[in-house]
Amino acid sequence: MTKEVTARSARSTARTRRSSRPIRQAESPEDATPASEAPIQGAGEMASRPRPLPLRTPRVAEAVAAHLRLRILEGELADGAELPPEAVLLQQFPASRPSLREAFRILETEGLLTVRRGKVGGFIVRSPTPDTAAYHMGLLLHSRAIPMPDLAEARNLLEPWCAEQAALRPDRAEVGARLRKVNDMAAECVEDGPAFTEAAGRFHEALVDAAGNQTLRMFAGMMEAIWSVQERGWARKAADDSSYPNIALRQSVLKAHESIAAAIESGDAEAAGRLTRSHLAASQLYVASDDAGPVRMLDEYGMPRMALGANGSSTSSD
Repeated sequence: MTKEVTARSARSTARTRRSSRPIRQAESPEDATPASEAPIQGAGEMASRPRPLPLRTPRVAEAVAAHLRLRILEGELADGAELPPEAVLLQQFPASRPSLREAFRILETEGLLTVRRGKVGGFIVRSPTPDTAAYHMGLLLHSRAIPMPDLAEARNLLEPWCAEQAALRPDRAEVGARLRKVNDMAAECVEDGPAFTEAAGRFHEALVDAAGNQTLRMFAGMMEAIWSVQERGWARKAADDSSYPNIALRQSVLKAHESIAAAIESGDAEAAGRLTRSHLAASQLYVASDDAGPVRMLDEYGMPRMALGANGSSTSSD
């Protein structure tokens, strides 16, 4: 009996000891080490590598426009050519009709396509020209409200340089003869102020075109085209209010042109540049006066003052 009591007491004591031991709790998710913080073999090497740039997949319309743009600029689609019908293009490009039309709108905004209205409609290819480039550059100057004297100063830097380059050409005698011919045509309309301004402007366009460097010709040509728009607008306004310069001053313009042509023909680059610079400084006083206002490529109704012809050639719409 005594042994049985003793055994029961021992078993009770053992249970008490087991129940008094601390129970190990399971780790909660918050206590666990995050997988991102766990050591990874080669982690330092991976961290040192530059992260790749995100890939960009163009929209379908942009991809179609890019393809057609490249074909136009590289001459595969000639200026004045008509794009194939829409049904044919849909077979060439894996695009929907709305995406194809959006591509047309992109190229039309860039001036590379024009819409032909009417029963026989379509899209006509327009290669970039100096005049279209000049128009967009003029819009930029208009938006920045560039003062007319600022434009005149830039013209004074480029055009004399063109005259100097023309005087250095091997065919400078032919260049001088062409300039004289243009000047003679201006002399025929010396009685009509606005017509004389337009004809005299062609002398400067021919002078810029005579520069041998093609890039210089394009940059100076854009400047000359923008200037011509401003000058023609001034001439019409001056004629309307009877403030256009008199015949004697117009004759002095013709004489200055003749001197420039002669310097180029004789190969005197220094004189050609100097005479051109002096002529511009005198003739620009009217158009680039202190009260002339900023460069304007649009009229008061928002219409372009420089209208582009079918082949991209510029005409004055003032």
